[in-house]
Amino acid sequence: MASGEWERAPDVWQETELLLWKPPTAWFSINAFLTTAGLRHWYVNFEHPTRRIETGFDTLDLAVDLVIDPDPSTWMWKEEDEYAHVRRLDVVTDIEHRAVELARTQVLAMIRNGPGGFIHQ
Repeated sequence: MASGEWERAPDVWQETELLLWKPPTAWFSINAFLTTAGLRHWYVNFEHPTRRIETGFDTLDLAVDLVIDPDPSTWMWKEEDEYAHVRRLDVVTDIEHRAVELARTQVLAMIRNGPGGFIHQ
């Protein structure tokens, strides 16, 4: 991430199905990871707003994520140490950081508001 160089690589999605909700201007996406047994967990990925490109859509992951149990009363932050590191390196700029902090607040408010604010199983 710090180098700014990217390379596409083939990969095969395994173990789950994914339902992704990405409001076009949001600095996050909400992902439902589903198995044959049902919802494994929710996953909130903090990222740049999506933009349309010639080959599809583009965004940039901003390192910090939120993992939420199927019952959204239990959740944990993921990769906070990595996020702090990319902040120190200025890979995630102050402007991006402010957008992530606002997005964190929005997502936590959705979780705390219960059925009307966050998707329930």
